Amino acid sequence: MKIKKVVSVIVYVLVMQAVICFAAQEGQATAGKVDLKLRLKAGESHEMKMTQNQNIAQTMNGQEQKIKQTQEMIMGFDCLSVDANGNMDVETTYKAMKIAMDGPMGHMEFDSANPKPVDPNRPDEKMLAAMFSAIAGSKFQMKMTPTGKTLEIRGINEMVAKMREKIKEGMGSSPEMQGLDKFFDKMFDEKQVKEMTGDMLGAFPAEPVAIGDTWYDTISMNFIMPIDVDTTYMLKQRKDGIAYIDAVAKMDMGDSSKAIEIDPNNKLSMQISGTMNTTSEVDEKTGLTRKSNIAMNFSGVMRMEVNQQMPEGMTMPMTIVGNAVVELIK
Repeated sequence: MKIKKVVSVIVYVLVMQAVICFAAQEGQATAGKVDLKLRLKAGESHEMKMTQNQNIAQTMNGQEQKIKQTQEMIMGFDCLSVDANGNMDVETTYKAMKIAMDGPMGHMEFDSANPKPVDPNRPDEKMLAAMFSAIAGSKFQMKMTPTGKTLEIRGINEMVAKMREKIKEGMGSSPEMQGLDKFFDKMFDEKQVKEMTGDMLGAFPAEPVAIGDTWYDTISMNFIMPIDVDTTYMLKQRKDGIAYIDAVAKMDMGDSSKAIEIDPNNKLSMQISGTMNTTSEVDEKTGLTRKSNIAMNFSGVMRMEVNQQMPEGMTMPMTIVGNAVVELIK
């Protein structure tokens, strides 16, 4: 009898454990999911800082050239209004820009917060300073959905007009200015900016997700050159209101059969591909990314077409390895 009683107790305990476990799993099926969305409030202001390091190696005429580049950019996001569907009108401002570059031409640097005189004998330094000083302080407006998509862009033409004026003040009507004009036409075309700002503050799934769930995002744009990006996201962990998200992006840039249309006298084509691996900490309440760490690895070729300075043309294999950190600083 004692044995039967012990067995019955064991069975009872096992059944209760199963019921408790089942109930817990049922609770996790709903409570364990999180609805990741961007939820800015009208009147809120935020700033994000991106620090990026790149090591570029390219081979020209059998000689390897190395370029080391460090960039720092602070962008401001002011939420102007939110409609009934949660779509947000956001004014985006390039608050500050800093860049340092070491390569075959020597050292160059620019800091919009502390600009220094440029070497008049260095047209490349002059161009860099003119371009980045024009971008710093520029702003435009965009309407974003809660999933991070950009619906529309406003104020680009006005922004570009002001930037051109600043560049002309620094460079006048030099030949380099003509190249910059075409670069800005491509870089700040309204359609290109809309594509480029897609997912700027995050790419979120349409439905709530649980730990281990994945979602996908695909971007195709023609930002100076065609760019295709396929990204897979996974919710890895949740803790204290923070969602930890891993992402792997496969990127293809350029087209070796088509020249990049910037300078008609120096046509070049490019074909580069590679990956970016990202780990991010996202505030579950607001959808704002508190911090992201990004590792990038690309390789490919750049081809210079035949011209007066280069009668035989040139093919340059290249690799780009780097990392970036994006932080919410306000």
